[in-house]
Amino acid sequence: MASITLNRKVLLRVIVSQEFKDSFTKQLQVLRSEIDTNIEKLKSEESRLLLNVGTTLGAQELTNIRARLSKERESQETTKREIESKIDEVKRLEIGTFYPYASIDGLVEIKEGDNLWEKLNGGEITIRDGIVISIKS
Repeated sequence: MASITLNRKVLLRVIVSQEFKDSFTKQLQVLRSEIDTNIEKLKSEESRLLLNVGTTLGAQELTNIRARLSKERESQETTKREIESKIDEVKRLEIGTFYPYASIDGLVEIKEGDNLWEKLNGGEITIRDGIVISIKS
């Protein structure tokens, strides 16, 4: 019987514990701190650029660089707001509830006669404090 192996998404669900909330919040705070550093670097670059007005850079080149830096800073600030929102969300999670933590890639073997949609959908791993509690394929 012919078969083929395909990629599919597998949902990683976490049973919320205080340990998970603390760990995930800390990860998000580290990420937010890195983004703050990036934003400050971009602001410094913009300031240095303004000090160099009229030197080796032409007006159009200066405008292009400022636009690029501004766009990158806005992107970083948007990401920071998303992370702050995620931190608030994690703080509100109730202990013992399920939280859809991530979607990871997995493989599934498809054989003739299989229901393709059932095989491609529904992969799920549930964990509590890093320990696998259940696997649904």
